[in-house]
Parts: sequence; structure tokens; C-alpha cells
Amino acid sequence: MTTTIDHSFQEHQSLRFFKEIKDELGYTSTEKIVRLVRAVLYHVRGSLSHEQASLVIRTLPALFQLLFITNWRYEKPSSSIHHLDELVDHIYLEDRRSNDLLFTSEIDTLNKVIVVLGKLDKFFGILGLNLFRYPLTQELKQVTAEESIK
Repeated sequence: MTTTIDHSFQEHQSLRFFKEIKDELGYTSTEKIVRLVRAVLYHVRGSLSHEQASLVIRTLPALFQLLFITNWRYEKPSSSIHHLDELVDHIYLEDRRSNDLLFTSEIDTLNKVIVVLGKLDKFFGILGLNLFRYPLTQELKQVTAEESIK
């Protein structure tokens, strides 16, 4: 059985994804959004088993697959992230160690992580893949539901 992929639909979804993040966060630079999404995907990937990571790769469009696998050390064991604050801490601390400095504070990191994960779920159904530990999934569902009400 061969699967046909509608690349124009995926491209359209990707453009809408970046536009919504750009609008919501007030960014003027798509490059900064790409770095933000890559930072979130990097830490999400680090918390997944190899089987879960393979599922994400099969689910995401090509551009997001590239962002997901960038700098992947496949043999590195996965980290255990149970809660949203742990994910935010990992992302914020890594940002402090780098020269990117995408985030101004932990609150800023939290807000941006929620936006990115909310959009990944809206466009690609990432929460429905059962990738995250139960408490983290519940926290993400709660905050993304709250964000959609605003």
C-alpha cells in the first residue's frame, strides 16, 4: 500500500502554522520562529522513546521533520519530563547556555512553549499521539484549551 502525500496541503498548513505563531507572539522574523519551534521540538524529542520519535517523524510535514531531527544524538537516552514546568525549565536553561537567547524569562519561555505546542497540536495533532507523560498531557490540554477561549 502506498501513501500519497498532499505536499501543497502540508506546505499550506506549515505557512499557516508560522503565520499564527508570528501573529500571536508579535514576531517580525520567521527565522526567530523557526529557532523557537526547533528549540521546543528538540526538548520534546529528548523526552521521547525512539518509537515515539519515529511516530512524530511520520506525522509531521517535511519541514517539521527537519526541525525535529536537527542535532539529534540518536544514542542519547531520553529524559523524563512529567510536567510542563520541567519542559520549560529544560528549554529555558538550554537557551541560557546558548547564544540564541530566544527567551527573556521563565514566564516568557512558558508562554512561548504553550503557543508552539498548542499550534503543533492544532495543525498536526501532536497531543493525540500520546507522546507525553499523563500529567504533562493534561497540563498541555488545559492550557491550550484556556488559550483557545481567549
